[in-house]
Amino acid sequence: MPNGDASRIIGLMARRVVMRIGFVACVLVFANLAGSAPAAMASVGADADDDPARVEKRCSRGSEAELRVSARGRVIRVEFDIDVERAGGTWRVILLHERRTAFRGTLRPTDDKLRLRRSVPNWFGTDAFTVRATASGGESCRVTAVV
Repeated sequence: MPNGDASRIIGLMARRVVMRIGFVACVLVFANLAGSAPAAMASVGADADDDPARVEKRCSRGSEAELRVSARGRVIRVEFDIDVERAGGTWRVILLHERRTAFRGTLRPTDDKLRLRRSVPNWFGTDAFTVRATASGGESCRVTAVV
């Protein structure tokens, strides 16, 4: 029986060593993740302040639309302009941020230019913006930008 006891003791010691190695490995992995988290957060903040997106598009009846989107930290600035060909009338405008309504309203152009300026929260990852504008005379514009 002495050999049976010895093998049992060796087996228990081996399990303890394996458990300690596993515990130490887990601690090292979590410490590494915690140390890289601030660096990852800093890189996300740096990417958020990249160059603004700018998209120009011609509307259905010749007006020119421009959508500019720029991220500044936790806020995204959205600027939408239409150089209106025909003065007068109103435009129904809808701003979508990730397919959710960020603005819906009726605007009237001033000096042959329709302007919409909005600030929206900067969500994690890329943000997609779509602006749809329809004039009372039937002209329509749709512009999409991704930041």
